[in-house]
Amino acid sequence: MSQSSQPSGSPHQSPNVPHAPTSHPRGFWFIFWGEFAERCSYYGMRAILGVYMAVALGLGEADAATYMSLFIAGCYFFPLLGGYLADKFFGKYWTIVGFSVPYILGHVVLGIETIPALVIALFFLALGSGMTKPNISTLMGLTYDQKRPGQERLRSNAFAIFYLSINIGSAISSFSMPAIRDEYGYQMAFLFPALLMGVAFLVFAVGKKHYAVEVIDRTPVSPEERKIRWQVLQRLFGLFLLVACFWAVFDQSASTWIFFGNLYMDQDVFGINISAEQMQGWNPVLIVIMLPIVTWLWNVLEKKGIHIRATNKMVVGFVLTAITMGIMSYAGHIAGPAETREVTKDGATVTERVQLPEERKVSLEWQAVAYTVLTLAEILISVTGLELAFVAAPRSMKSFITAIWLMTVFVGNLLINAPITQLYDKMNPRDYFGMMAVGMVVVSIAFIFVARRFNAAMDAEKAIEAAA
Repeated sequence: MSQSSQPSGSPHQSPNVPHAPTSHPRGFWFIFWGEFAERCSYYGMRAILGVYMAVALGLGEADAATYMSLFIAGCYFFPLLGGYLADKFFGKYWTIVGFSVPYILGHVVLGIETIPALVIALFFLALGSGMTKPNISTLMGLTYDQKRPGQERLRSNAFAIFYLSINIGSAISSFSMPAIRDEYGYQMAFLFPALLMGVAFLVFAVGKKHYAVEVIDRTPVSPEERKIRWQVLQRLFGLFLLVACFWAVFDQSASTWIFFGNLYMDQDVFGINISAEQMQGWNPVLIVIMLPIVTWLWNVLEKKGIHIRATNKMVVGFVLTAITMGIMSYAGHIAGPAETREVTKDGATVTERVQLPEERKVSLEWQAVAYTVLTLAEILISVTGLELAFVAAPRSMKSFITAIWLMTVFVGNLLINAPITQLYDKMNPRDYFGMMAVGMVVVSIAFIFVARRFNAAMDAEKAIEAAA
C-alpha cells in the first residue's frame, strides 16, 4: 500500500515534518503470510487426523475422538505457558521462532503410523501451536503501537484482515487435505502441512527487523494486583465454565461429526462428492460470510437505540448450540442404528459399526445445516465472549484474562469431551447427540442466571466509577 502525508502547506505541520505513514507497516505482511501458512498447516492436519487415528492406526472411533479432545485441550493449555515465557524471559519473537521447530517436527513425525509416534507428534504439535498462539497477535498489536502510534482504526483493520487470513487458510486446507490423502496416502499428506509450517516459519523469521522492539518486564505481581486478579476471575468464572461446555460441542466437529458423516450420510451433494472431513471447511467459509453481516446488524440496532447486552447475544448462541445437536440427533434418528460386526483388536474381540447401505443414508445437507447453525452460535459466543472478557478485565490484566479465555477450550475438551466421547461407539448417534442437546438446554438455562449476576456486578462497578 502507498503511504500518504499531509500537504506541506498544512497549517498544523511544518513542511519538513512528514505525517506518520497511514499504510500498514511492513511487519504486518510478514505476520499475515506467516499466520496464513501456519493456519493452513494446522487445520489441514486436523482435517484428516480423526479418521487417521480411528482407521489407519486402528484406535476406533471412541478412542480417536478422545485423543482428538486431549490434543485440542493441549493446544489451548500451552498458550498460558507461552504467554508467560514470552513476557518474562524470551520475548514474543523468539518464543514463536523457538517453538516453531517442534511444531514442524510434529507434522513430520505424525506420518509414522505407530501409536508412540502419534503421541510424540501430538505433543509437539500442541506445544508448537499453543506456545505461538498468544504471541503472534500480541506482537502484531505491539508493532502497530510502535510503528503506527495512535492509528487505532488501521490496527483494527489489521486484526480484521488477520482474522480473515486464519479462516481462509482453514477453509482451503480443510477442503484440500482429504483429497491429497486420498491421492497420495497419509504419510505424504502430513508432509504437506509440514511444508506449509516450514514456509510460515521462514516468512515470519525473516521479518524480525520490521517488528516491534520488545522490552522484557520481570516486575513481580504485587499482592494488590494478585487480589484484583482473583476478584475478576471470580466474576468471570461462571461465564467461562459454561463457555467451556460450548467448546465441548463445537470441537466434536473434528471427531464424532466426521465418524457419523462417514457411516451414516450420503456424501454426494449436487453430483459432487464431499467427504465429512471436507465439511469442516464449511465453518471458516461461513465465518467469513456471516461475521460481517452479524456485525452490521449490531451496528444498525445500536444506531436505532437498541442496545443488546453481550450476555444476551451469548444466550442465543447457547440455544443455537442446543438446536445444532438436535439437528444431528434427528439426522441419526432418520438413518436409524447401524449394524455392528466383531473384529479382533489388540488380541481382544470388540464390536464396531458397519457403514449403512446407500438407501438408508441421510443427506449430507443435514450436517451442512448443523454447521451453519453452529457457526452462528460460535460468532455469538466466541467473538462476543472474548470482547466481554476484555472489557471486564482491568487494563493491567487484559493479556492474562485473554489467556484464561483460551483455557475454556482446554477445559471443555479435557474435562467434558475426553470422557464423553468414550460413549460414542456405545450409543446410537440419535441418543448420543440428543444427550448433548439436552445438556446444552440445561447450560442455556444456567447461563441466564449466571449472566444476571455478572451484569449486576458490572452495573454496580460502573455506577461506582461514575460517582467517583
